[in-house]
Amino acid sequence: MKKKCLLICLLCFFPWALYGQDPLFFSQSLIQIDTTNPPGNEIEAASQIQTWLKEEGIESDIIESSPGRGNLIARLKGNNSGPSLALLGHLDVVAAQALEWDFPPFGGFMEDNFLYGRGALDMKGMVAMELSAFIRAKKDNLPLKGDLVLILVADEETGGALGAGYLVQNHWDKIRAQYLLNEGSIGVLKEGMHLYPIQIAEKGVAWMKLTAKGTSGHGSMPHKDNAVVHLTRALQTLNQHEFPIVPTQTVKNLFTLMAPHLPFPKNWVARYFFHPLIGPLLQRFAKKYMTGDEKIAAILSNTLSPTVLQAGYKTNVIPSEAIAEIDARIVPGETPEGFLKKIQAIIGDKVNAELLTTSLPNESTMASPFYETIRRALTEMDPQAIVTPMMSSGATDSRFFREKGTLCYGIIPLLIAMEDIQGMHGKNERVPVDGLKKGTDTLYRIIQLINE
Repeated sequence: MKKKCLLICLLCFFPWALYGQDPLFFSQSLIQIDTTNPPGNEIEAASQIQTWLKEEGIESDIIESSPGRGNLIARLKGNNSGPSLALLGHLDVVAAQALEWDFPPFGGFMEDNFLYGRGALDMKGMVAMELSAFIRAKKDNLPLKGDLVLILVADEETGGALGAGYLVQNHWDKIRAQYLLNEGSIGVLKEGMHLYPIQIAEKGVAWMKLTAKGTSGHGSMPHKDNAVVHLTRALQTLNQHEFPIVPTQTVKNLFTLMAPHLPFPKNWVARYFFHPLIGPLLQRFAKKYMTGDEKIAAILSNTLSPTVLQAGYKTNVIPSEAIAEIDARIVPGETPEGFLKKIQAIIGDKVNAELLTTSLPNESTMASPFYETIRRALTEMDPQAIVTPMMSSGATDSRFFREKGTLCYGIIPLLIAMEDIQGMHGKNERVPVDGLKKGTDTLYRIIQLINE
Protein backbone atom coordinates (compact mmCIF):
# COMPACT_ATOMS: atom_id res chain seq x y z
CA MET A 1 0.00 0.00 0.00
CA LYS A 2 2.81 2.40 0.94
CA LYS A 3 4.62 1.68 -2.34
CA LYS A 4 1.38 2.30 -4.23
CA CYS A 5 1.00 5.69 -2.50
CA LEU A 6 4.54 6.59 -3.53
CA LEU A 7 3.96 5.53 -7.14
CA ILE A 8 0.72 7.50 -7.41
CA CYS A 9 2.42 10.53 -5.91
CA LEU A 10 5.28 10.39 -8.40
CA LEU A 11 2.93 9.98 -11.34
CA CYS A 12 0.77 12.89 -10.22
CA PHE A 13 3.61 15.30 -9.64
CA PHE A 14 6.10 14.20 -12.29
CA PRO A 15 4.85 16.72 -14.92
CA TRP A 16 5.48 19.49 -12.40
CA ALA A 17 8.95 18.15 -11.74
CA LEU A 18 9.83 18.40 -15.42
CA TYR A 19 9.31 22.15 -15.15
CA GLY A 20 11.11 22.60 -11.85
CA GLN A 21 7.95 23.56 -10.00
CA ASP A 22 7.48 20.72 -7.53
CA PRO A 23 9.41 20.66 -4.24
CA LEU A 24 7.72 17.36 -3.32
CA PHE A 25 9.39 15.60 -6.24
CA PHE A 26 12.75 17.10 -5.30
CA SER A 27 12.29 16.18 -1.62
CA GLN A 28 11.36 12.57 -2.34
CA SER A 29 14.23 12.12 -4.77
CA LEU A 30 16.79 13.61 -2.38
CA ILE A 31 15.54 11.58 0.59
CA GLN A 32 16.05 8.43 -1.48
CA ILE A 33 19.74 9.32 -1.86
CA ASP A 34 21.44 8.14 1.33
CA THR A 35 23.82 10.91 2.41
CA THR A 36 24.23 9.78 6.02
CA ASN A 37 27.22 11.58 7.51
CA PRO A 38 29.60 9.90 8.05
CA PRO A 39 30.53 9.07 5.35
CA GLY A 40 28.35 11.68 3.62
CA ASN A 41 28.72 10.88 -0.07
CA GLU A 42 26.94 14.14 -0.84
CA ILE A 43 28.36 14.10 -4.36
CA GLU A 44 25.47 11.88 -5.49
CA ALA A 45 22.85 14.39 -4.30
CA ALA A 46 24.84 17.33 -5.68
CA SER A 47 25.16 15.63 -9.08
CA GLN A 48 21.43 14.96 -9.25
CA ILE A 49 20.67 18.60 -8.43
CA GLN A 50 23.19 19.72 -11.04
CA THR A 51 21.30 17.64 -13.61
CA TRP A 52 17.98 19.24 -12.64
CA LEU A 53 19.50 22.70 -12.89
CA LYS A 54 21.06 21.94 -16.28
CA GLU A 55 17.63 20.89 -17.60
CA GLU A 56 16.47 24.40 -16.72
CA GLY A 57 19.43 26.03 -18.45
CA ILE A 58 21.21 26.88 -15.18
CA GLU A 59 24.93 26.25 -14.90
CA SER A 60 26.39 25.14 -11.58
CA ASP A 61 29.70 24.08 -10.08
CA ILE A 62 30.38 21.11 -7.86
CA ILE A 63 33.40 21.44 -5.62
CA GLU A 64 34.64 18.39 -3.75
CA SER A 65 36.41 19.17 -0.50
CA SER A 66 37.52 15.53 -0.48
CA PRO A 67 36.46 12.54 -2.60
CA GLY A 68 32.69 12.18 -2.47
CA ARG A 69 32.07 15.31 -0.41
CA GLY A 70 30.27 17.40 -2.99
CA ASN A 71 29.29 21.08 -2.61
CA LEU A 72 27.14 22.72 -5.29
CA ILE A 73 27.06 26.41 -6.20
CA ALA A 74 24.77 28.10 -8.74
CA ARG A 75 24.32 31.84 -9.35
CA LEU A 76 21.74 33.96 -11.13
CA LYS A 77 23.23 37.35 -11.92
CA GLY A 78 21.62 40.60 -10.84
CA ASN A 79 22.22 44.13 -12.08
CA ASN A 80 24.25 45.09 -8.96
CA SER A 81 21.74 47.71 -7.81
CA GLY A 82 20.75 45.83 -4.66
CA PRO A 83 21.92 43.24 -2.14
CA SER A 84 22.83 39.72 -3.18
CA LEU A 85 21.02 36.82 -1.51
CA ALA A 86 22.33 33.32 -0.86
CA LEU A 87 20.06 30.33 -0.22
CA LEU A 88 22.08 27.91 1.89
CA GLY A 89 21.30 24.26 2.57
CA HIS A 90 23.13 21.10 3.52
CA LEU A 91 22.87 17.78 1.71
CA ASP A 92 24.05 15.43 4.46
CA VAL A 93 21.81 13.86 7.09
CA VAL A 94 22.28 12.12 10.42
CA ALA A 95 22.02 8.37 10.75
CA ALA A 96 18.64 6.63 10.96
CA GLN A 97 17.94 3.32 12.70
CA ALA A 98 15.52 1.69 10.26
CA LEU A 99 14.09 -0.72 12.85
CA GLU A 100 12.80 2.24 14.90
CA TRP A 101 10.89 3.75 11.98
CA ASP A 102 7.39 3.01 10.70
CA PHE A 103 8.65 3.74 7.18
CA PRO A 104 12.03 3.06 5.54
CA PRO A 105 14.01 6.22 6.37
CA PHE A 106 15.37 6.51 2.83
CA GLY A 107 12.18 5.50 1.03
CA GLY A 108 10.45 8.84 0.63
CA PHE A 109 7.04 7.38 1.49
CA MET A 110 3.84 9.39 1.88
CA GLU A 111 0.91 8.84 4.22
CA ASP A 112 -1.86 11.15 5.43
CA ASN A 113 -0.40 14.13 3.56
CA PHE A 114 3.05 13.71 5.15
CA LEU A 115 6.32 12.85 3.43
CA TYR A 116 8.48 10.59 5.62
CA GLY A 117 12.23 10.18 5.45
CA ARG A 118 15.54 11.15 6.93
CA GLY A 119 16.14 14.74 5.94
CA ALA A 120 12.47 15.60 5.38
CA LEU A 121 12.92 18.48 7.82
CA ASP A 122 16.68 18.56 8.33
CA MET A 123 17.08 19.61 5.68
CA LYS A 124 16.36 18.09 2.29
CA GLY A 125 12.83 19.46 2.41
CA MET A 126 14.25 22.97 2.75
CA VAL A 127 16.83 22.26 0.04
CA ALA A 128 13.98 21.22 -2.26
CA MET A 129 12.10 24.44 -1.51
CA GLU A 130 15.21 26.54 -2.13
CA LEU A 131 15.88 24.70 -5.37
CA SER A 132 12.29 25.18 -6.54
CA ALA A 133 12.27 28.89 -5.69
CA PHE A 134 15.66 29.34 -7.38
CA ILE A 135 14.45 27.66 -10.58
CA ARG A 136 11.23 29.66 -10.48
CA ALA A 137 13.21 32.90 -10.37
CA LYS A 138 15.06 31.80 -13.51
CA LYS A 139 11.92 30.67 -15.35
CA ASP A 140 10.04 33.87 -14.45
CA ASN A 141 12.99 36.02 -15.54
CA LEU A 142 12.63 37.75 -12.20
CA PRO A 143 14.46 41.11 -12.32
CA LEU A 144 17.26 40.72 -9.79
CA LYS A 145 18.93 43.74 -8.26
CA GLY A 146 21.58 41.55 -6.68
CA ASP A 147 22.81 38.06 -7.44
CA LEU A 148 20.77 35.08 -6.26
CA VAL A 149 23.10 32.30 -5.14
CA LEU A 150 22.22 28.68 -4.38
CA ILE A 151 24.75 27.03 -2.04
CA LEU A 152 24.19 23.37 -1.15
CA VAL A 153 26.92 21.92 1.01
CA ALA A 154 28.28 18.77 2.56
CA ASP A 155 29.20 17.93 6.13
CA GLU A 156 26.97 20.24 8.18
CA GLU A 157 25.98 17.46 10.56
CA THR A 158 29.56 16.87 11.72
CA GLY A 159 30.74 20.46 11.92
CA GLY A 160 30.90 21.76 8.34
CA ALA A 161 34.67 21.62 7.84
CA LEU A 162 34.23 19.83 4.50
CA GLY A 163 31.22 21.91 3.47
CA ALA A 164 30.45 25.53 4.28
CA GLY A 165 33.67 25.96 6.23
CA TYR A 166 35.69 24.71 3.27
CA LEU A 167 33.91 26.97 0.79
CA VAL A 168 34.22 30.07 2.97
CA GLN A 169 37.92 29.46 3.46
CA ASN A 170 38.83 28.44 -0.09
CA HIS A 171 36.14 29.70 -2.49
CA TRP A 172 34.72 32.85 -0.93
CA ASP A 173 34.59 34.61 -4.30
CA LYS A 174 32.15 31.98 -5.58
CA ILE A 175 29.71 32.17 -2.64
CA ARG A 176 29.96 35.79 -1.51
CA ALA A 177 26.60 37.40 -0.69
CA GLN A 178 25.37 40.23 1.51
CA TYR A 179 22.30 38.32 2.75
CA LEU A 180 21.96 34.64 3.51
CA LEU A 181 18.93 32.52 4.33
CA ASN A 182 19.46 29.15 6.01
CA GLU A 183 17.93 26.69 8.45
CA GLY A 184 18.10 27.38 12.19
CA SER A 185 14.44 27.51 13.13
CA ILE A 186 11.05 26.39 11.86
CA GLY A 187 7.45 27.53 12.16
CA VAL A 188 5.52 25.67 14.87
CA LEU A 189 1.98 25.42 16.19
CA LYS A 190 2.44 26.25 19.85
CA GLU A 191 -0.39 26.85 22.31
CA GLY A 192 -2.66 27.93 19.46
CA MET A 193 -0.06 30.31 18.05
CA HIS A 194 1.40 30.19 14.55
CA LEU A 195 4.90 30.94 15.76
CA TYR A 196 7.67 31.66 13.26
CA PRO A 197 10.96 32.26 15.11
CA ILE A 198 13.68 33.67 12.87
CA GLN A 199 17.11 32.50 13.96
CA ILE A 200 19.31 35.56 14.27
CA ALA A 201 21.78 34.05 16.75
CA GLU A 202 23.09 30.68 17.78
CA LYS A 203 24.90 29.24 20.74
CA GLY A 204 28.52 28.24 20.47
CA VAL A 205 29.88 24.72 20.60
CA ALA A 206 32.15 23.41 23.34
CA TRP A 207 32.20 19.64 22.87
CA MET A 208 34.35 18.02 25.53
CA LYS A 209 35.95 14.74 26.49
CA LEU A 210 36.07 13.79 30.16
CA THR A 211 38.74 11.26 31.09
CA ALA A 212 38.90 9.52 34.44
CA LYS A 213 42.00 7.56 35.46
CA GLY A 214 42.07 4.83 38.04
CA THR A 215 43.78 1.63 39.11
CA SER A 216 43.06 -1.46 37.07
CA GLY A 217 42.44 -4.77 38.74
CA HIS A 218 40.30 -7.87 39.05
CA GLY A 219 36.57 -7.25 39.22
CA SER A 220 36.23 -9.63 42.14
CA MET A 221 38.35 -7.34 44.33
CA PRO A 222 36.75 -3.88 44.43
CA HIS A 223 38.78 -0.82 45.39
CA LYS A 224 38.15 2.91 45.73
CA ASP A 225 40.29 4.12 42.83
CA ASN A 226 37.84 3.00 40.11
CA ALA A 227 37.87 5.11 36.92
CA VAL A 228 34.26 4.23 36.11
CA VAL A 229 33.11 5.42 39.52
CA HIS A 230 35.12 8.64 39.25
CA LEU A 231 33.55 9.36 35.86
CA THR A 232 29.97 8.58 36.89
CA ARG A 233 30.29 10.80 39.96
CA ALA A 234 31.53 13.64 37.76
CA LEU A 235 28.63 13.17 35.34
CA GLN A 236 26.14 13.12 38.19
CA THR A 237 27.62 16.32 39.59
CA LEU A 238 27.26 18.01 36.21
CA ASN A 239 23.71 16.72 35.83
CA GLN A 240 22.71 18.31 39.14
CA HIS A 241 24.46 21.62 38.45
CA GLU A 242 22.23 24.55 37.44
CA PHE A 243 23.89 27.04 35.16
CA PRO A 244 22.68 30.62 35.66
CA ILE A 245 20.20 32.24 33.27
CA VAL A 246 21.90 34.68 30.89
CA PRO A 247 19.69 37.58 29.69
CA THR A 248 20.74 37.82 26.04
CA GLN A 249 19.08 40.52 23.98
CA THR A 250 17.75 38.02 21.45
CA VAL A 251 15.90 36.03 24.10
CA LYS A 252 14.62 39.24 25.71
CA ASN A 253 13.12 40.27 22.36
CA LEU A 254 11.65 36.79 21.89
CA PHE A 255 9.86 36.91 25.26
CA THR A 256 8.61 40.46 24.69
CA LEU A 257 7.07 39.60 21.32
CA MET A 258 5.57 36.31 22.53
CA ALA A 259 4.09 37.67 25.77
CA PRO A 260 0.90 39.24 24.33
CA HIS A 261 -0.06 35.90 22.74
CA LEU A 262 0.47 33.66 25.79
CA PRO A 263 -2.18 32.70 28.35
CA PHE A 264 -1.97 33.88 31.96
CA PRO A 265 0.32 33.50 33.88
CA LYS A 266 2.87 32.73 31.13
CA ASN A 267 2.21 36.08 29.48
CA TRP A 268 2.99 37.93 32.71
CA VAL A 269 6.10 35.85 33.41
CA ALA A 270 7.41 36.35 29.85
CA ARG A 271 6.80 40.10 29.99
CA TYR A 272 8.72 40.60 33.24
CA PHE A 273 11.16 37.67 33.17
CA PHE A 274 14.12 39.97 32.58
CA HIS A 275 12.79 43.02 34.43
CA PRO A 276 15.63 44.57 36.50
CA LEU A 277 13.54 44.57 39.72
CA ILE A 278 11.21 41.58 39.67
CA GLY A 279 13.04 39.53 37.02
CA PRO A 280 15.38 37.82 39.51
CA LEU A 281 12.40 36.70 41.61
CA LEU A 282 10.57 35.34 38.56
CA GLN A 283 13.68 33.52 37.40
CA ARG A 284 13.94 31.89 40.81
CA PHE A 285 10.33 31.07 41.61
CA ALA A 286 8.41 31.12 38.31
CA LYS A 287 10.94 30.00 35.73
CA LYS A 288 9.06 26.70 35.29
CA TYR A 289 6.59 28.59 33.09
CA MET A 290 9.38 29.31 30.62
CA THR A 291 11.83 26.44 31.18
CA GLY A 292 9.14 23.77 30.89
CA ASP A 293 9.71 24.05 27.15
CA GLU A 294 13.00 22.29 26.36
CA LYS A 295 13.71 24.53 23.37
CA ILE A 296 13.24 27.67 25.48
CA ALA A 297 15.19 26.26 28.42
CA ALA A 298 18.11 25.45 26.13
CA ILE A 299 18.64 29.08 25.10
CA LEU A 300 18.47 30.62 28.56
CA SER A 301 21.84 29.37 29.78
CA ASN A 302 24.88 27.29 29.02
CA THR A 303 23.94 23.62 28.68
CA LEU A 304 25.54 20.21 28.43
CA SER A 305 24.43 16.68 27.62
CA PRO A 306 26.55 13.54 28.11
CA THR A 307 26.30 11.60 24.86
CA VAL A 308 29.11 9.02 24.62
CA LEU A 309 30.53 6.61 27.22
CA GLN A 310 33.55 4.33 26.88
CA ALA A 311 34.99 2.12 29.60
CA GLY A 312 36.23 -1.40 30.06
CA TYR A 313 36.55 -4.40 27.80
CA LYS A 314 35.72 -7.36 30.06
CA THR A 315 33.22 -7.85 32.88
CA ASN A 316 35.76 -9.09 35.40
CA VAL A 317 38.42 -6.46 34.70
CA ILE A 318 38.34 -3.03 36.38
CA PRO A 319 39.53 -0.61 33.67
CA SER A 320 42.22 1.98 34.27
CA GLU A 321 40.40 4.60 32.21
CA ALA A 322 36.82 5.73 31.56
CA ILE A 323 35.80 8.34 29.00
CA ALA A 324 32.68 10.40 28.38
CA GLU A 325 31.95 12.89 25.63
CA ILE A 326 29.73 15.88 26.32
CA ASP A 327 27.78 18.10 23.97
CA ALA A 328 28.10 21.52 25.60
CA ARG A 329 26.53 24.68 24.12
CA ILE A 330 27.42 28.17 25.27
CA VAL A 331 25.54 31.48 25.15
CA PRO A 332 26.87 34.77 23.69
CA GLY A 333 29.50 36.24 26.00
CA GLU A 334 30.95 32.81 26.84
CA THR A 335 33.99 31.18 25.24
CA PRO A 336 34.73 27.44 24.91
CA GLU A 337 37.95 27.89 26.87
CA GLY A 338 36.22 29.81 29.65
CA PHE A 339 33.45 27.22 29.90
CA LEU A 340 36.01 24.42 30.02
CA LYS A 341 37.55 26.00 33.12
CA LYS A 342 34.12 26.18 34.75
CA ILE A 343 33.46 22.50 34.03
CA GLN A 344 36.84 21.47 35.40
CA ALA A 345 36.15 23.39 38.60
CA ILE A 346 32.77 21.69 38.98
CA ILE A 347 33.97 18.11 38.51
CA GLY A 348 37.22 18.40 40.46
CA ASP A 349 40.64 16.92 39.78
CA LYS A 350 39.69 13.23 39.60
CA VAL A 351 38.50 13.72 36.03
CA ASN A 352 40.23 15.71 33.29
CA ALA A 353 38.20 17.78 30.81
CA GLU A 354 39.44 18.79 27.35
CA LEU A 355 37.84 20.44 24.35
CA LEU A 356 37.09 18.42 21.23
CA THR A 357 35.20 20.75 18.86
CA THR A 358 34.51 24.43 19.35
CA SER A 359 32.79 27.40 17.80
CA LEU A 360 31.94 30.80 19.18
CA PRO A 361 28.38 32.01 19.70
CA ASN A 362 27.36 34.28 16.83
CA GLU A 363 24.51 36.55 15.85
CA SER A 364 23.13 38.98 13.30
CA THR A 365 21.14 42.08 14.17
CA MET A 366 17.37 41.96 13.74
CA ALA A 367 17.36 45.68 12.93
CA SER A 368 17.72 45.26 9.17
CA PRO A 369 15.63 45.47 6.00
CA PHE A 370 16.34 41.78 5.41
CA TYR A 371 14.70 40.76 8.70
CA GLU A 372 11.69 42.95 7.90
CA THR A 373 11.46 41.36 4.44
CA ILE A 374 11.30 37.87 5.92
CA ARG A 375 8.75 39.00 8.51
CA ARG A 376 6.59 40.58 5.82
CA ALA A 377 6.71 37.47 3.61
CA LEU A 378 5.77 35.19 6.50
CA THR A 379 2.80 37.34 7.52
CA GLU A 380 1.60 37.67 3.93
CA MET A 381 1.59 33.89 3.54
CA ASP A 382 0.08 33.30 6.99
CA PRO A 383 -1.99 36.18 8.42
CA GLN A 384 -1.89 34.47 11.83
CA ALA A 385 1.90 34.44 11.86
CA ILE A 386 3.67 35.63 15.01
CA VAL A 387 7.22 36.42 13.97
CA THR A 388 9.97 36.70 16.58
CA PRO A 389 13.75 36.64 16.70
CA MET A 390 15.31 33.42 18.01
CA MET A 391 18.61 32.08 19.25
CA SER A 392 19.07 28.44 18.30
CA SER A 393 20.59 26.02 20.76
CA GLY A 394 22.38 24.16 17.97
CA ALA A 395 25.02 25.38 15.54
CA THR A 396 24.43 25.88 11.83
CA ASP A 397 26.58 26.71 8.84
CA SER A 398 25.53 30.36 9.18
CA ARG A 399 28.38 30.87 11.63
CA PHE A 400 30.98 30.59 8.85
CA PHE A 401 29.28 33.35 6.87
CA ARG A 402 28.68 35.61 9.88
CA GLU A 403 32.43 35.60 10.44
CA LYS A 404 32.71 37.20 6.98
CA GLY A 405 30.13 39.88 7.76
CA THR A 406 27.21 38.31 5.90
CA LEU A 407 23.79 39.07 7.41
CA CYS A 408 22.37 35.60 8.13
CA TYR A 409 18.91 34.51 9.22
CA GLY A 410 17.50 31.03 9.63
CA ILE A 411 13.91 29.89 9.14
CA ILE A 412 12.38 26.86 7.45
CA PRO A 413 9.09 28.54 6.44
CA LEU A 414 6.82 25.62 7.31
CA LEU A 415 4.24 25.28 10.06
CA ILE A 416 4.47 21.98 11.92
CA ALA A 417 3.19 20.52 15.17
CA MET A 418 5.56 20.70 18.14
CA GLU A 419 5.79 16.91 18.34
CA ASP A 420 7.11 16.73 14.77
CA ILE A 421 10.22 18.62 15.82
CA GLN A 422 11.32 15.43 17.58
CA GLY A 423 11.63 13.81 14.16
CA MET A 424 14.69 15.92 13.44
CA HIS A 425 17.52 13.52 14.30
CA GLY A 426 14.83 11.15 15.64
CA LYS A 427 12.53 8.51 14.20
CA ASN A 428 9.74 9.00 11.66
CA GLU A 429 11.00 12.39 10.51
CA ARG A 430 8.32 13.90 8.32
CA VAL A 431 7.20 17.06 6.57
CA PRO A 432 3.64 18.13 5.59
CA VAL A 433 3.25 17.90 1.83
CA ASP A 434 1.23 21.11 1.52
CA GLY A 435 3.89 22.84 3.63
CA LEU A 436 6.51 22.17 0.97
CA LYS A 437 4.59 24.18 -1.63
CA LYS A 438 3.67 26.94 0.82
CA GLY A 439 7.27 27.09 2.01
CA THR A 440 8.47 27.43 -1.57
CA ASP A 441 5.98 30.23 -2.17
CA THR A 442 7.23 32.00 0.96
CA LEU A 443 10.86 31.70 -0.11
CA TYR A 444 9.98 33.02 -3.54
CA ARG A 445 8.11 35.93 -1.98
CA ILE A 446 11.22 36.79 0.06
CA ILE A 447 13.25 36.83 -3.16
CA GLN A 448 10.66 39.05 -4.83
CA LEU A 449 10.54 41.54 -1.95
CA ILE A 450 14.31 41.87 -1.76
CA ASN A 451 14.37 42.74 -5.45
CA GLU A 452 11.46 45.22 -5.49
